Amino acid sequence: SLNMYEDYPFWHTFFTELGFRVVLSSRSSKKLYESGITSIASETVCYPAKLTHGHIENLIQKGIKYIFYPCVANEKKEDINANNNYNCPVVISYSEVIKNNVDEIRKNNITYINPFLSLNNKEKLKTRLYDELSKYFNISKLDINKAVDKATIEQENFKKDIQLQGEKALEKIRKDNLKAIVLCGRPYHIDPEINHGIPEVINSLDMEVLTEDSISHLGKVERPLRVVDQWVYHTRLYNSASFIKDEPNLELVQLNSFGCGLDAVTVDQVQEILNQSSKIHTVIKIDEGNNLGAAKIRLRSLKAAILEREIDNNNEDINNEKIEYKKGTLNKNHTILVPEMSPIHFQFFQKSLNLSKINLKVLDNTGRDIIDTGLRYVNNDACYPAIIVVGQIISALKSGEYDLENTSVAITQTGGGCRATNYIGFLRKAMHDAGFKDIPVISLNINGIEKNGIMKNLTLPLINRLFMSVIYGDLLMKVLYRVRPYEKVKGSSNALYNKWVKRCLDSLDNANIFTFNNNIKEIIHDFDTLEITDITKPKVGLVGEILVKFHPLANNSLVDIIEKEGGEAVVPELINFFYSCSLNTLYKYKYLEGKWLTKEIGKSIIWIMESYQKTYKKYLDSSKRFSSPKNIDVLAKSTEKVISPCNQTGEGWLLTGEMIELIEDGVKNIICMQPFGCLPNHITGKGQIKELKRIYKDANIIPIDYDPSASETNQLNRIKLMLSTAFKNI
Repeated sequence: SLNMYEDYPFWHTFFTELGFRVVLSSRSSKKLYESGITSIASETVCYPAKLTHGHIENLIQKGIKYIFYPCVANEKKEDINANNNYNCPVVISYSEVIKNNVDEIRKNNITYINPFLSLNNKEKLKTRLYDELSKYFNISKLDINKAVDKATIEQENFKKDIQLQGEKALEKIRKDNLKAIVLCGRPYHIDPEINHGIPEVINSLDMEVLTEDSISHLGKVERPLRVVDQWVYHTRLYNSASFIKDEPNLELVQLNSFGCGLDAVTVDQVQEILNQSSKIHTVIKIDEGNNLGAAKIRLRSLKAAILEREIDNNNEDINNEKIEYKKGTLNKNHTILVPEMSPIHFQFFQKSLNLSKINLKVLDNTGRDIIDTGLRYVNNDACYPAIIVVGQIISALKSGEYDLENTSVAITQTGGGCRATNYIGFLRKAMHDAGFKDIPVISLNINGIEKNGIMKNLTLPLINRLFMSVIYGDLLMKVLYRVRPYEKVKGSSNALYNKWVKRCLDSLDNANIFTFNNNIKEIIHDFDTLEITDITKPKVGLVGEILVKFHPLANNSLVDIIEKEGGEAVVPELINFFYSCSLNTLYKYKYLEGKWLTKEIGKSIIWIMESYQKTYKKYLDSSKRFSSPKNIDVLAKSTEKVISPCNQTGEGWLLTGEMIELIEDGVKNIICMQPFGCLPNHITGKGQIKELKRIYKDANIIPIDYDPSASETNQLNRIKLMLSTAFKNI
């Protein structure tokens, strides 16, 4: 597979040492791409991913009966100062899309082996490979261990060979005063079909070509960076840029794959590094089209700019200073602005934090103008949620409503492999560019990725209120959406909802567990007995990326649209996300790089959340109109028939799991929402719809992309088409 190119020496040596014959698919080509096009699940996934379908089809055509395509979550950490060592979400998990979309695998009884692995812990890797391969082959643990040791050495030698050749090339470039382009990209960009011959175009302009991994070891970027350095090849990219900026004979050209949301993170950061000298940052997008006209123009322009710079030799305007971005910690004397995500839930979170003397303000500006503001200050390839939350914060700061001397802003930061970890990087750059560089930006995290003062403010009363808040939000969302489409007296369900919002907010003052449980019981009773009609309407489940799923602005008020069109919206609980994050620690410990202590903390958090949900589930189960959610371990187990619970980037396996839960609970119509180019959603959202429809024959699922440029008319027409099928199936 192309996605394994970086580790090819490792895997080739490993299997050869075990006595296997390693067979590769044919060389990448447009024909190979076309041969696999019918099984591509997402039209917006990158070209390398699309090509993989053709590679798998080609191997099957060659008569291969065993295909090994692992899900490599973590590469070996190459820089101890980097924040993390993830792979791209598509590189990690695209094997799961192939498994469930290439029909020939099942038709030809192919043994398809795709375990989740980490290459950063050699001893754990040995155990994992033995556990997985011994299912299919008679291989000893000793043989596995020897093969891993030898393969590790070969992989290191491979990298050293490339670095040695880079040093030799650099020596010649300096000696002969040649011009050279360091062509930066992902490992798969070295594939001639993917790069469409751009290295040869550069050569034709009398410039040499180097890859970033041939010289990255010579550079050392100054840290901390504005962005979180999540992915291994980004670490090489930043080190390369730092080296190139001080080398008079080298320039940087960055290759991007169309639809690669990660490069919204990298391009701005690389440009910031290069801006410290006179270097020009040239970016070329790659997709399945092979017309190099635009790329040639960009490269010729780059060469002309290099020559002009040398003639002028005027560096007076060069900014040699690294931009410093303001970090922050919780300051109880400041008003702390946070972006909206779920209006029903966040009103309770705000009250809980305010009661702990934290003056947090959830922004409620939801006009379309905040999207325009976000687009002005955020890279256009950033995902829609980033554009919305940054636009919301910048708009609030510009509104004149706040004392900017005593204001901070805050945003959540998970630290996982999704680019949401870098929303804070987008925000800091946007605030600097908008003239708010002195306002502190607080990272709301509990994993230590940035010091923020949260832990010393995370008191037991606050924790108690936060657990109550998420359950109040989940319950009021559930009962309101269930009853409102059928109410006999128009407006009665909203009136009842508003009554209970006030009572629940008031109850947080004392946050008494007995009052909490009684409120849960009475809310369910009141909505269970509200007068409704006996009309039958189709239920429509809403799943997807967390902000698009809950934020009315991000999903164009989808709940209102469904109700207006005669349906009932069903939205899974927000607490599921926190459950899945906690359960993920168990899978990380068992299969990847997780720690025992983290796993135990995860188990404890699950136990605490279940204790708070006990009354919630009890009275939902005994109600006439409502149903309670499955336990998270049951949900994860049910998901395993489709994908592995080791899919943990973004919403991860939970997205597929919630679709399964909805279908098995009688909600056969589902809208799967994702921001345009959302990489985890390519895998666990769009990528699993075909398999879900195969298992559940009556499932009616459609994916919808949300983006500033997305056509609302197109979205509405697709929703109406889905609903027309839903009405027929009642």
